[in-house]
Amino acid sequence: MPPQNLPRDPADEAMCARARERYTADRKSRFRRRRKRHAQLPNFIIVGGLKCGTTSIHHYLGLHPEIQMSKPKELNFFVEELNWDLGLDWYASRFDDRFKVRGESSPHYTNLPRFEGAAERIREHCPDARLLYMVRDPIKRILSHWVHATGAGYETGDLVEVLSEPNSSYMNRSKYWMQLQPYLERFDREQIEIVAQEELQREREATMRKAFAFVGVDENFVSEQFDREWEKSSAKESDKYQLMEKLIKLPGFRSLDRNFDRLPESMRWIVEKVVHDPDKPPAPKPKLPDDLFETVRGRFGEDVAALQKFAGREFAGWHDYS
Repeated sequence: MPPQNLPRDPADEAMCARARERYTADRKSRFRRRRKRHAQLPNFIIVGGLKCGTTSIHHYLGLHPEIQMSKPKELNFFVEELNWDLGLDWYASRFDDRFKVRGESSPHYTNLPRFEGAAERIREHCPDARLLYMVRDPIKRILSHWVHATGAGYETGDLVEVLSEPNSSYMNRSKYWMQLQPYLERFDREQIEIVAQEELQREREATMRKAFAFVGVDENFVSEQFDREWEKSSAKESDKYQLMEKLIKLPGFRSLDRNFDRLPESMRWIVEKVVHDPDKPPAPKPKLPDDLFETVRGRFGEDVAALQKFAGREFAGWHDYS
């Protein structure tokens, strides 16, 4: 159930239910929950945001020889309602202490007010962790979120009606400064870095150097795989993507969905090319009516200004929210 005074959001509920269901086998297996050799808690966490390029940067970071990024990518461990019940031994076993940097990426760590307490749990168990927050133009993120939710079958409502709701997950997940507050209260400034998806797309190598320096590894590392873009929105309305989403909801295919992120990078990229077609231009986003666009834009003025002040720069390519 959503928190008190939060409107019911069936699409977000369905997305969250899938995030928990992916680890059903781990809950049933004592072996999978046993602490493994070389297990160690992470010292780097990407806390969001949803549809802001977390999948791509997770893969780019994992290419660095000094960095281990979790498989699967989204563990959602520090959300009590999702995977906290799997236990610290299970979580630590996703990471290997032989790597200088061990990280994961879970956009539900910035899903207020639906999920509270993630920052407190991270602070208690990983107090020295570096935190990276991926952001994106708020309205562009909302529309990408909408395309994802409708493409996956989570969202069945009317676009204008749903996006007119000021407290929906579509709106709240684009309020980056609001989402950051629990982390700012518990972590030092130097432990938090902001990266915009637009920066990652436009200046890939420079942005990755910045990310590598932030986590404390050789910042001069480059890879030809930096050219790969993961989970592009071009697929969301395609027949292949729709078929895949229907298949993974069937009992016989659920284990494939649960274990897909555990596949080797080379195998994942083969599937990525088939399903998401990364060479295809981005899917056209729905257009908000002018009056709704202005209403939505007006909701983010103070939030964007505070975020950009914190980051020390304006984000190129964003709408004017002043």
